[in-house]
Amino acid sequence: MEIRPDLAPPAETPLAPPGSAPAAPAARTSDTDAPSRFKQALAEVERNRTRVRAALGAALVARLLFEFQFVSLLRDSRNLLVQIPYIGLAMLSYLLVLMWLAARTRDRFGFGMSLGIGVLEATYLVVNAIMQRPLTFGSVWPPLVVALAHVPMAYFAFRSAAAYPPLDSKRPWIVGFVTALVFLSIPWFAPALVDVLK
Repeated sequence: MEIRPDLAPPAETPLAPPGSAPAAPAARTSDTDAPSRFKQALAEVERNRTRVRAALGAALVARLLFEFQFVSLLRDSRNLLVQIPYIGLAMLSYLLVLMWLAARTRDRFGFGMSLGIGVLEATYLVVNAIMQRPLTFGSVWPPLVVALAHVPMAYFAFRSAAAYPPLDSKRPWIVGFVTALVFLSIPWFAPALVDVLK
């Protein structure tokens, strides 16, 4: 074997002092933290689903009892027949929210629609209560109770957006909100349309 004098000898690797532990490899935090963050986001979405469902149930019960006066309607069959289309449309809109929330890939539509129902229904009832003439406590408190019952649903639906990525598409939220507007506007404008058609 020929020894070349122009080549430097290889650098010797320093030996670790006796008794010292070998250096641990650098932890890959990006790979280990990603699944945990994803699980946390899924858990947060599931918590928001549960909260919106509970708030929706409370809002529907309040609306049946205080807006539609369902208990008194059971004693008046003629008035009950008149109110059945409005009650059915209201229940259909709430059931549509539950259907979208039950479909895991469509929950953003449900959150958007519950946000629309909560905001629009509460706003409409508050304005309607203020415009009551004569303005008495007996005529004001039922719509205010229903409006307050819709506030938690809108709040939890709005908070659920924080569980999704910032660049996530807002189209499902917009579609759900517009759907809520359509369902709510039909009972609002139906009496005026009936009067015009007469």
